[in-house]
Amino acid sequence: METPVKCVTCGEPLTGKYCAACGEKRPGPDDYRLGHFADEVVESFTHADGKLFGSFWLLLTRPGRLTAEYLAGRRKPYLKPLALFLVANTVFFLMLPLLGWNTLTTPLHIHLHSELYTPLARAVFERRFPAGTAVPPDYAREFNAHGALLAKSLVIVMVPLFALVVWACFGRARRHYLEHVIFALHFFAFWLLYLLASLGLTNGVLRLLAAGGWHPSDLVIDNAVSLVGLLVVTLFAYHAGREVYGGSRPAGLAKGLVLAASIMLIVQIYRGFLFFVTYYTL
Repeated sequence: METPVKCVTCGEPLTGKYCAACGEKRPGPDDYRLGHFADEVVESFTHADGKLFGSFWLLLTRPGRLTAEYLAGRRKPYLKPLALFLVANTVFFLMLPLLGWNTLTTPLHIHLHSELYTPLARAVFERRFPAGTAVPPDYAREFNAHGALLAKSLVIVMVPLFALVVWACFGRARRHYLEHVIFALHFFAFWLLYLLASLGLTNGVLRLLAAGGWHPSDLVIDNAVSLVGLLVVTLFAYHAGREVYGGSRPAGLAKGLVLAASIMLIVQIYRGFLFFVTYYTL
């Protein structure tokens, strides 16, 4: 009797080209041909690109469908939720400096003057720089640079907070908290991309208005951007929520509005967290 060929990785008997236990490919002499290596490289890149573009296309065109597919166990064709979020996060922070906005990075003067947590931030900050003491320009620059660096990783703290709001809205669906986290990861991947597109579009509109001699105030700009953002995010949350959790249209719309509105509070919590982490690690 012939000795059965075993998988080089797990040691299970091989009955075909790939191991049925771990998926390892059976080695062969053709593996080291240059043409075979080139084929594998091309296949790896096209397969990864297919997953990437397919996942983002589904995320942007069918709200909630990507989450529903993942929860149903159909996961091979798409990027994993955390990977999708990290790609969106990377694109956001790479492009943000080009747009000239400080959304989610939050410089020191914004922390100390314009946020809900400003009184607490000022009380802590004045332990190091008492009221009336000039803050060295070098410190402010270093704080902003350090905060911008931390923001790239700390932005994920919004995900579990948002998942709690999702759980509160859809608790009757009797889902595990981690399932709400999956929904939140996909939601924030969309939100980051929308925010990036919104800021770019706002820049274009402001240039057109300036060319026509109209210069709206910062308050008008903030209100307009916030109102449009609330509408877009509400619609996305409405469709995504009904796709994943079901429910009637009126209830879905109300829950979508709650989810969209909660983003403003969650961003405040994130910015406060960013301030204190930056302050104590600088």
